[in-house]
Amino acid sequence: MRRLIIITMTICGLCLATACKEKKFKDYEQTDSGLYYKFIVENNEARQPVEGDYLFLTVSYRTDNDSIIFEPREVLDLLQPSSDLFEAYSLMHEGDEAAFILKADSFFLHVGMPELPDFITEETMIFFNIKLNKVSNDEEELAKANADIQNYLQQHGLQGEPTADGLYYFEQAAGKGAAIVEGDTVSLHYTFKLLNDTAFDTSIGRDPIPWIVGNFVPGIDEGLKLMKRGGKATMIMPYTLAFGPQNPYIPIPAFSSVVAEIEVLPNLILPQSMMPQPVQ
Repeated sequence: MRRLIIITMTICGLCLATACKEKKFKDYEQTDSGLYYKFIVENNEARQPVEGDYLFLTVSYRTDNDSIIFEPREVLDLLQPSSDLFEAYSLMHEGDEAAFILKADSFFLHVGMPELPDFITEETMIFFNIKLNKVSNDEEELAKANADIQNYLQQHGLQGEPTADGLYYFEQAAGKGAAIVEGDTVSLHYTFKLLNDTAFDTSIGRDPIPWIVGNFVPGIDEGLKLMKRGGKATMIMPYTLAFGPQNPYIPIPAFSSVVAEIEVLPNLILPQSMMPQPVQ
C-alpha cells in the first residue's frame, strides 16, 4: 500500500511539473531542437541574417526564478554555429523583437562560466528578450569604414594612397636610425584617436612602451616597417587593421577606424619592471 502511494505521488508530481512547465511556456512555439520562442515584433519581409553576419542587438535575460538578471544593453554578436543562440538568431529578421527560453546550465557553460552557481540546476531555464536592430557584414562595414576615412582625409587636408591592406601612412619626421623589420623590439610613444579626433589612449606623460613588431596591432606593425628609429608618423587604419570589429579591452565603439600618432625612439628603453634586478 505504501509503495502504491509513493508511486502515485511520484506520478502526480511529474504530471504537476509538466503541467506547470506547459503553462509557463503556453504562449511559446517550440523548434524541433527544443528551443522555445515567441515573437513580440515580427518583420518577415526584412533582412534575415546569414552565417557570418554581424548582429547589432539589444539583449536582456533572466532565469525563471529571477536569480540572475542581465539588464537590457547593446550587444554586437556574430552569427556562427558555435553560438548557443545561433538557432534563436537564425529565426529573426532585422527589426524583430522576440523572447526565447533555453536551458540555463548549457548556456552558462557555453559562455565560459567555469562552475555553475548552486541555484542553477538541470531544470533551470533562462529567458531571453532579444531585439535585432541591424544586420551587417564585413564587406558593408569595411566600405563604411573606408568612406569615413576618406571623409577624415578631406577634412584634414590629407592626400595619399593606402597600402594594399588599407593603411594610410603619413611620415611626420624621418628617422635616422636603422630600418625597422619584423620581430624587432622598439620603444615608442603613441596616441590613439577616433576619426572624430577623440583621443582614447596615449603613452604621452608615461614611460615609452616596448613594441614587438608583428605581435600587436596589424596596421601599426605595417606602418612601423616603413619607419626608421627616431622617426614619427601618423597612421590611419580601418578596424580590420586596428582593434577589430569590437575589442572588450578597448573602450571604443564597434568597427572603429583609428588614427595612430607614433614616435619611435632612437634607442630601446625598457620599463623598470623589465630591467634585470640585482641579485640579493
